Amino acid sequence: MTSRSQQAERVERYHVSVGKAVGSVLFLAAIGGVLWIWFGMVKLDRWPIQWLEVDGGFERVSAEQVRTRVAPLADGSFFTVNPEAIRAAARELPWVDQVQVVKSWPDTVRVVVSEYTPVAHWTEGRLIASDGTVFEVPGAERMQGLPWLEGPDGSLDQVLEHWQIYAEALQQAGERIERIRLDRRGAWSLQLRSGTRVEIGRNEAIDRLQRMAISWPALRRQRAAVPMAVDLRYSNGFAVRWSDTPPELAANR
Repeated sequence: MTSRSQQAERVERYHVSVGKAVGSVLFLAAIGGVLWIWFGMVKLDRWPIQWLEVDGGFERVSAEQVRTRVAPLADGSFFTVNPEAIRAAARELPWVDQVQVVKSWPDTVRVVVSEYTPVAHWTEGRLIASDGTVFEVPGAERMQGLPWLEGPDGSLDQVLEHWQIYAEALQQAGERIERIRLDRRGAWSLQLRSGTRVEIGRNEAIDRLQRMAISWPALRRQRAAVPMAVDLRYSNGFAVRWSDTPPELAANR
């Protein structure tokens, strides 16, 4: 005779077998669904991309340039087109900063491009964008109307900060900065749009330039021409060199 424990063991084995069978069926059904989607919807290139929309505030790069670069990557179906690949390809174009790629069901890819906005030159022929990003484009050295910023490696943030402070101080005096330089010793120098070279030095650089800016209108009234050079590396004043005379020492007041 079969004991109750043996009967219970058989029932338990039966349920385990049934559970495994059901699990196998569900697993195979899932695999079949994936294969159906891949071969029936994706692999056979159903729902092909019909429209490639390119938009942006184009100034230095054109919509046609972007379209030419990304069109081969948009030649597929809604499921096979890779937005990241399109974004990477568009960003390889000069002047392209940010790229957004959106797929719209069932047949459209939209690419929105934003360009760098240059605000200054930087070392080694590079440019600085409005957000502080350094970038490279062909012919950057020939761009006119941008100030030149120079400094050792790793000094970009420091140079940008001082450029802003110096520019605000000199704007009140009616002057603009053509070039700002930080050398490896930590000394600052400027070239103004009017032609004057300003040696600031390392110590109390901001305070010294601000004192010069306050005295600048009175200094300009002395002669018709602008000073050739101003040396702020003095504790109690600054030296002014005109084009036709030796340096003059102006005391701080």
